[in-house]
Amino acid sequence: MNKEDIKLLLASFVIAVVLWFQVQPMFEPGREREFIIPLRVEGKSEELAIFPSTDNITIVASGALIDLDKLDTTKVEAFLNAENAKPGQFNLPVLLRAPADLNLEFRPRTTTIRVTCERVLRQNGRVEILTTGTPRNDLVLGETIATPSEVEVFGPESYIKQVSKLRVTVDLTRLQPGQSISVPVEILDKNNKPVPSTLSDPTRVSVAASFSAAAATREVPVIVDWIGSPAPGYKVEEITVKPSRIRITGESEQISTMTTIETEELKVNNLKATKTFTLRLTAPAGITLDTQQVEVTVNLSPR
Repeated sequence: MNKEDIKLLLASFVIAVVLWFQVQPMFEPGREREFIIPLRVEGKSEELAIFPSTDNITIVASGALIDLDKLDTTKVEAFLNAENAKPGQFNLPVLLRAPADLNLEFRPRTTTIRVTCERVLRQNGRVEILTTGTPRNDLVLGETIATPSEVEVFGPESYIKQVSKLRVTVDLTRLQPGQSISVPVEILDKNNKPVPSTLSDPTRVSVAASFSAAAATREVPVIVDWIGSPAPGYKVEEITVKPSRIRITGESEQISTMTTIETEELKVNNLKATKTFTLRLTAPAGITLDTQQVEVTVNLSPR
C-alpha cells in the first residue's frame, strides 16, 4: 500500500468518526421531553359528576431524539377511568393512550389524581323574565311570556342546592309586537351570581310580549255648548272659559281626530246679569282629561 492510499484511508476514517459523533446523539436512547395535555374523565355514569383536582397533566416522553423531535403531543391522551366511581373523594390512576408508531414511551409525572364525585340532581323551576330597555315610543308593554315557562336544571348536588332562580333577560328594544326572541336561561344563586357546573334543559326559551298603543296627548280649546236667550233687553256679549285649553290623553289615532272639547249644555234662558257657571266637560270614551270641569262666565250687555 503506497503513501497516497494510506493518506486516503486515514482521511476516510477521520470523516467517518466525525459523522458518527454528529449522528449518534439523534439515535441515542434515553432522552426525555415533558409536555402538558388536558386530563379527561371517561366512563362515568350520567348520574354522577366528577371533579379532578386538576384539568391538565404533565407527561414525560422518552426515546430517541429523532422521534422526540417529531412528536405531535395532540396524539397523546391522558384520562381517568371512572366506570366504578361512587359519590365521595378518592384517587384514580392516570391512564395514557398514544399511537404505537410514535416509537416513544410515555408516563405521567403524577400517577394518581384526587377526585371528588357527586350525585347529579335534577329539578324543575319557573323562568323569571327580566326586561331591560324600553319599547318603541308608540307602544306600552303589557305582559311578557316565556315558552316554556318552566325548565329542568341539573348538575352536581352541592351546586344545585345553591340555585335560587332561573332567569332570562329580554331587551325590549328587540321585542316587537307579534314576534318572539330566543334568550338563554341563567341559573343564579341568591346573590344573582351564575351557579357553575349546572345546565338547563332547554338551555334557551322563547319570549314574546303583548303591547298596547301608547297614549298620546295634546292641548285643545274648550268650546261652550250653550242654548237659549237671556231676558228681554239683554244680549250675550261674551262667554269666557277658565281654563280655555285643556290637555287630553288617549290613543294616538283617536287623539289625532280631536280638535276641541265641549262642555255640558249651558242654558242662558231669562238670564238678566253676568253670571259664572261651573260646567263639566264631556269626553268621548277612551279619552281622559287633565281637568274635569271649567268655569264659564256669560257676560251680558243691554240691547
